[in-house]
Amino acid sequence: MFSEDTIISTITPVRGGSVCLLRVSGKDAINITCKYFKSNSLSNMEGGRFYFGKFVDDKNEVVDEVIIYVFKKPKSYTGEDVIEISCHSNIFILEEIINLYLNNNCRIAEPGEFTKRAFLNNKIDLVQAEAVADLIASKSKASVKNSLNLLEGKLSKLINSLKKNLIDVGSLLELELDFSEEDLEIISRDKFFDIMESSISIVNSLLDSYDSGRELQKGIEILIAGKPNVGKSSLMNSLLQKDRVIVSHIAGTTRDLIHEDIVMDDTLVRLIDTAGIRFTSDEIEAEGVTRAKKFLETASLILLMIDLSSEIDNDDLDILNSLVHKKSNSLIIVGNKSDKEANIKTEEYLSKLEIDKIKISAKEETNISELKRLIIRRIKRNEKDLSEDIILTNKRQYDVLNRLKKILNDNLKSFKSNQGFEFIAVDLRLAIETLSEITGEISTDDILNNIFSNFCIGK
Repeated sequence: MFSEDTIISTITPVRGGSVCLLRVSGKDAINITCKYFKSNSLSNMEGGRFYFGKFVDDKNEVVDEVIIYVFKKPKSYTGEDVIEISCHSNIFILEEIINLYLNNNCRIAEPGEFTKRAFLNNKIDLVQAEAVADLIASKSKASVKNSLNLLEGKLSKLINSLKKNLIDVGSLLELELDFSEEDLEIISRDKFFDIMESSISIVNSLLDSYDSGRELQKGIEILIAGKPNVGKSSLMNSLLQKDRVIVSHIAGTTRDLIHEDIVMDDTLVRLIDTAGIRFTSDEIEAEGVTRAKKFLETASLILLMIDLSSEIDNDDLDILNSLVHKKSNSLIIVGNKSDKEANIKTEEYLSKLEIDKIKISAKEETNISELKRLIIRRIKRNEKDLSEDIILTNKRQYDVLNRLKKILNDNLKSFKSNQGFEFIAVDLRLAIETLSEITGEISTDDILNNIFSNFCIGK
């Protein structure tokens, strides 16, 4: 599971900045650097300090002026000797520096390999390692905060506390088995019941947080839906404050899903403009309609647009009836074209619906600010205060906790039905091993490789 190779990678983008950062980790990181960094010998320098000097090649020609930061094991991210090189962000400079290391038995780091080494060297556990990836991928400030909580070890501490309780109970049960002939009660039934109930409650709480956690992690998808020519593309352009989508009076102009990302109140929001939902003989438009209907099932929030200036028709009613019954909690009715004379029947029908609704004019950009505020309120409605709560965002952890929940519930049923303590003790050992999978105390090469292969290179 562990390689002693010395590895190197850029850990900042190669293009788009003036300075790039390279990280080198492994037993030869300092020795190779000393060969090319013209300053005092790094091997005799203190760790945790910056050093400025010229970086030269094998012919002693200057490659670049760089700043070197030295980490000496175990006081580094990976737990190994680590060198971080700040150089100018020029592809030729970077390529030459990297090649000098590769020519000295160094190799390019695999995706996530720095974090994998941190895990294998006991600098972090598996939950914290996964929190690193979540932190990089977070789509909102709330998600960033939650990832930092996980990286600080809040979930790990909870898991370890849960495991300690089960170990204590399991130890007492096995002790009671050893003294079964003495007719001694080592652990009371009430105490066992309370600990198991408490453990199940903690697991359920974590599992219940997963849906909101995943939504925080992936960001909010807002679907702009409605029949053709109702103003969906105009609304998207108004929300984005730019002409991203072609606007036309010809029905069916939008044939596919078009999306753009914007930040609303510290949350990354993906706006999705869909094909108008109606029956059509046009094959391309029909495919767009099919895709739009699929997104209706998964979108975090749906802005259903209705033309206030026209009488509500069967196309409107079909989609309204479907969404009001199935997706009322994630629906906002947007009455568009308020700049025109309103159709009385349409207004009367909409007024009877107990759904959040707002009147706008996408063309004149009337009430767009109010719509944004309504969207933000809906986004924040289901967000939890993350200052103390631990929110589960990781699918692997979720799956393991689901297995643990079943084991604990089965264990409690066995206890209530007065099964022998020897069977309950075996189930408790299985529960403890399952908890150890979450933090990585029990893991396999396949699990680790699968986790870290999804990291970005350089982390």
